[in-house]
Amino acid sequence: MKIDEIKNKDLEIEWDVTIPSKTVNNELEKKYSEISQNLKLPGFRPGKVPIDVIKKRYSKSVLPEVLDDLVNKALREEVLKRNIKPSVQPKVDIKSFEEGKDLIFNVYFQTMPDIPELDFKKIEIEKSNLVIGNEDVENTLKEIAKKHERFIPLDKPRKSKKTDLILFDYDGKIDGKKFNNGSGRDETVVLGSQKYIPGYEDQMENMKIDESKEISVKFPDDYREKKLAGKNAKFLIKVKDIQEKVDKVEIDDLLATELGEKDLFTLKEKIQERMKNDFEQLSSLKMRREASEKVITKLNFDIPSKMIEEEENFLKSQSKDKKNSEIKKLAQRRVKLGLIINSVAEKNKIQIEDSDLTKAVVEEAKRHPGREKEVVEFYKNNPSMMNNLRGIALEEKVMSFIINSCTKKTKECTMDDLFKSDFLKEEKSMIKQGKKESDK
Repeated sequence: MKIDEIKNKDLEIEWDVTIPSKTVNNELEKKYSEISQNLKLPGFRPGKVPIDVIKKRYSKSVLPEVLDDLVNKALREEVLKRNIKPSVQPKVDIKSFEEGKDLIFNVYFQTMPDIPELDFKKIEIEKSNLVIGNEDVENTLKEIAKKHERFIPLDKPRKSKKTDLILFDYDGKIDGKKFNNGSGRDETVVLGSQKYIPGYEDQMENMKIDESKEISVKFPDDYREKKLAGKNAKFLIKVKDIQEKVDKVEIDDLLATELGEKDLFTLKEKIQERMKNDFEQLSSLKMRREASEKVITKLNFDIPSKMIEEEENFLKSQSKDKKNSEIKKLAQRRVKLGLIINSVAEKNKIQIEDSDLTKAVVEEAKRHPGREKEVVEFYKNNPSMMNNLRGIALEEKVMSFIINSCTKKTKECTMDDLFKSDFLKEEKSMIKQGKKESDK
């Protein structure tokens, strides 16, 4: 085999490769011989079919197969011999390939960069310790009480209105005929909650207990049951009970018991426990992001452009609403961090054990409450997805190693103080959005 080096600069390598005709012919003859041994054709004894006949029948399938074998073998051997680590799949351009002649092709690829060593002990990150004051617990209780819905029987009979809890029966018909799941008994709804299709709850206002009324509604065009989508329906509603919403829920033992706790003291303990858990998770996330940012900033090296292109294409397929400039910046950051993580793993012999993979599957299953077994089975039956999870598990393990190696600067703070960090902007924005939605 002859290799003419066209380019070897920065991370780019380009070769013109020539594989002698003798090697090509040997591989072709070997493949035709393999076919001959098992081939059965009328007029010929097994194993005695002439090579010319075999070539005529099978050359179209044999030539591409041998071509792939020759190219892959040549590149694999040469890359190992020269200790080259391609970053992405090499681009191969076949110049000449036919029986009896040399195989000539051009190959271009980019190599993995050399990642400089970094003493993580010289990187300082902030470790936050939670300070919980009585005011924090009280504010949380106020939020809970504000969102908690409590209903009590009416002092005196009146008609229903928005925010009332209604107990009712219903019978629905479309074109005068009953339909599947169109009837119900002892159903409940808070008027104005939009639990039912548009117009349904509005027409249940101004009704008395034991009053019956027929309402007319139209199922939305995008209704989940396609058979009902876009259809007009009539429902006979009978109100069986009306309870009114308590304007202000007091913070007391009753609130605690309605939330499933023994008493107010126990509820406060649970709130503190949840605050500690939430704080721990967010604090760890902040440390991880701070460590990532500082490592990325301190380490300078060339990044294979093809890896960035592939990541950009992936991100574009996942994020239709992001600008190209945002995607390009994010792709570059993700590729750079990925290269650093792989380098740290290799240099420090960090590997994924079965226990790490099991933990990753369990964590993924926790994100789908009620479907844990289904998630576990999915990963068991999908090796490619399990391999993706292996990559995530390696990243987690390497980042833990980096964080543990960094110098920590301890700072006591409240949950509000923690959210002042630029590394938790996304989470702070999500909480603000959640509060806006709940206040509507």
